[in-house]
Amino acid sequence: MSGKYNNFFEARRNGFGMNLYRNMRHKKIGGVCAGVADHFEIDHNIMRLIVIAMAVFTGMLAVWAYIVCWVALMPKRESRENVDMEYDENERCYRKRKVFRYRKAASERVRDASTRLRDATQRIERMERYVTSRRYNLDKEFADLKN
Repeated sequence: MSGKYNNFFEARRNGFGMNLYRNMRHKKIGGVCAGVADHFEIDHNIMRLIVIAMAVFTGMLAVWAYIVCWVALMPKRESRENVDMEYDENERCYRKRKVFRYRKAASERVRDASTRLRDATQRIERMERYVTSRRYNLDKEFADLKN
């Protein structure tokens, strides 16, 4: 466990720092699937289908994993809704901390990343041109005269 929590029970009470709780409002059996679905921001029924598929393919391993999660995850209370908040720089507001927090489509994120990479490359090219130019040597000589 990280240094943020002293023991398992404190981490459990705080949702393991990732807003992981059992969702008792939308539960079918123990609220594990609904809570994990809330964490990953997917529909509760899709998570239930994933667990059923895991049970079909892995047998008792999925059942044991569900039981472990049932014991390890704390039931979510209504007052805990705003416990794990983080500041979103782009939106300039606080929101729930989630694993998948992207609001833009993947193509937009790739386009933004390529734009930032192109801008960084252009800045590096300008710096290289300056450092290898006569102007840099002249500026360096003047700076040495001042000292």
